[in-house]
Amino acid sequence: MNVSEAIRGMRAVRHFTAQPVPEETIRTILNAGRRAQSSKNTQPWQFVAIRDKETLKQLSECGAFAQHLAGAAFAVALISPNPAGFDLGQATAFMQLQAWELGIGSCIASIYEPERAKSILGVPNDLHFTVALSFGYPDPAQQPPAPRPGGRKSLDEVVHWEKW
Repeated sequence: MNVSEAIRGMRAVRHFTAQPVPEETIRTILNAGRRAQSSKNTQPWQFVAIRDKETLKQLSECGAFAQHLAGAAFAVALISPNPAGFDLGQATAFMQLQAWELGIGSCIASIYEPERAKSILGVPNDLHFTVALSFGYPDPAQQPPAPRPGGRKSLDEVVHWEKW
């Protein structure tokens, strides 16, 4: 799969099979996040890889739309010293694209109770934790039909050339 195919075909996956993801595959995904670009090459991220089912369940209760964490084979908590949204977004996208190439689905979970989530993982209080990613092999019985062509806004609807 090339990058264009991955971008066109990738979708949020919230339902996973019970099949575990091998550690080497998890490391490949984490390494993709580590290799992401960041402003001034600050690399303002730390990742917590979580495979323990009870911990995943507890984290799934820290956000209104984070339930998919409970069914994941593993999750990655994105931790930073400041609210580095853009840089964390880069790391997130790299991990998700790498996972998709390997046949692994993922979904972003917003953590609405960061203090509780930090307590669950032992993250120091002075760090930020507002996003986690769930990963696992997509459950084919739970996936919605493939999106129809044109499900996204057209290029002309979102691009302005030279000026607004």
